[in-house]
Order: sequence, then structure tokens, then C-alpha cells
Amino acid sequence: MKRTSSESASSATPAKKPSIFNNTGGFTADSIPQHHYHLGEDDYAVVSDFGDVLNVHIRKFRTNENGRIFPTKNG
Repeated sequence: MKRTSSESASSATPAKKPSIFNNTGGFTADSIPQHHYHLGEDDYAVVSDFGDVLNVHIRKFRTNENGRIFPTKNG
């Protein structure tokens, strides 16, 4: 027999965490996001963990005319 909950199903669903890194906004050299590590030139290592799995992504970024840094499609 299942227990009934006094909470509605929508309130039992955990809220989605906002993304730390917004791909559309980029970042500047003065404000590198947490978990992004500059490796030199246009290369960055992006580290994330989920559960007991550690992921390291090495990506190539580019700088636009306003000084904002964005990930490239081929990196």
C-alpha cells in the first residue's frame, strides 16, 4: 500500500538549478567562471562532477570584439 502525500506532485519536484555558465553570455578574462581553468592561449578546462563521476572537458574558446569569451563549436 502506498502512502499518500499531503504535498502536490509539482511541489515535490525539485527546482531546477540555474546554469553557472550561460553559453549565450560568455565571460570575460577578468571574471572566469568557477570550474573553468585557463590552460593557455584560447584553451580552457571545464571541470564538473555529478554523483561520484568527475568530468573534465578541454575546450577551445574565442574572444569577440567586445572582449567576451565564448566556446567554439570545434573545441
